[in-house]
Amino acid sequence: MITDYILVLEDNVLVAMEIEDELTERGFRVAVAVDIAEAEALVAQETPRAALLDLRLPDGHSAPLALHLVAQDCTVALISGADSGMIPASLAGVPRFPKPVGVWELADWATGVFDPQK
Repeated sequence: MITDYILVLEDNVLVAMEIEDELTERGFRVAVAVDIAEAEALVAQETPRAALLDLRLPDGHSAPLALHLVAQDCTVALISGADSGMIPASLAGVPRFPKPVGVWELADWATGVFDPQK
């Protein structure tokens, strides 16, 4: 079941906190994970409506999680310093934010997901 929260998967704790703060200030419910295992555990509890996923993490690549979330009708965006050649073709249509990215840009994206009129 999809619920109205945003999953943020980011291994840099300070960056994750900045994203969480900006999203929370805009009224979103946010769950933060710093690795894939933690993100998978959160998703197992409840599927988010949207997810911002760092592509490369210490415990692996988030592409399989992104594909799983897309299959569950979760809107996904990737955050990555890697070039676009690292993104699997199956995720070519997923929005990508190159690092570094301003947290307001990510929050604007989330606002569009939850309220497409804005």
